[in-house]
Amino acid sequence: MTHDLTRGFRRSSSAPVLLAGALFLTLLLIACSGGNHDPVVNDDTGNDQVGVGDIFLFLITSDSSVGENRLPFALRRANGLKADLESSAVTLRYEKRDSGSVQTTPEATFRQWPVGSGIFTTKAVYDSAGIWDFTATITGPDGTTQMAEAAILVKEVSSTPAIGSAAPVVASKTGSTPEELALISSDANPIPELYAVSFDDALAARKPVMVTFSTPALCATQTCGPQVTTVDQVRRNHVDDAAFIHVELFDNPDVMRESGDPALGVEAPTLEPWNLPSEPWTFIVDGDGLIAAKFEAFTTADELEEALAAVLADG
Repeated sequence: MTHDLTRGFRRSSSAPVLLAGALFLTLLLIACSGGNHDPVVNDDTGNDQVGVGDIFLFLITSDSSVGENRLPFALRRANGLKADLESSAVTLRYEKRDSGSVQTTPEATFRQWPVGSGIFTTKAVYDSAGIWDFTATITGPDGTTQMAEAAILVKEVSSTPAIGSAAPVVASKTGSTPEELALISSDANPIPELYAVSFDDALAARKPVMVTFSTPALCATQTCGPQVTTVDQVRRNHVDDAAFIHVELFDNPDVMRESGDPALGVEAPTLEPWNLPSEPWTFIVDGDGLIAAKFEAFTTADELEEALAAVLADG
């Protein structure tokens, strides 16, 4: 795992450093199996020795708030390898600490990642801010069970734009030639269609917009780059239905690339009103300019397709 997961954004040399690795521990276990960035994979060693306490629960969220929330989570073995589990084998319950009122999430869906491994996604509804405790019960083929626990802090209001709120009307950089794209994206092979229209102009067209915020060349978890590619997969199925935009996290990827020094990165002005606590993030905005769905961390094409289909169905 390289150091660049915790590289900071800065608007000037005197600005405070902001850590982009809010999900460092979680994403470390999900996306990396060692310093060589190989995907996490299971092997046959020790998989028949699993006992109580051998599986751990990781909740992949840094911006939960009162109301309904998408909830990605991962289950990992103590040795860092993924746990091969069917969704039906996992029950996730949650309650506000010391409340005594336990809820159960809908059955989770497993989402396979292109870099190996994967996560589960479900939804959780919080009626108040505070610390919420989660317990995953895992049922084995022989009927035996084991449990794993985790907790998150739920805020009164999310840091990122809330579902149903108006998307920030901000411009994003555009370009089409290799020279232009090199100035606005850290991607080694930028996809021109993702930089063809500015975000504010896409909103003005009153069609849905899918916008992803990431830094493909500098994401240490191997998820930012694939996220841009995944958004493009969805774009290819909906060329006439919506706009698709990638916003680079840094305003000067060319300087960073030429110098080889990520510390020279300056935050892209487009990011400021989005108030992102981590990366990557992807948002779907409907034709009225309202946030219809939002996704923290890497999100699969299938899940993005599902959310976009719901927006398109609503007209």
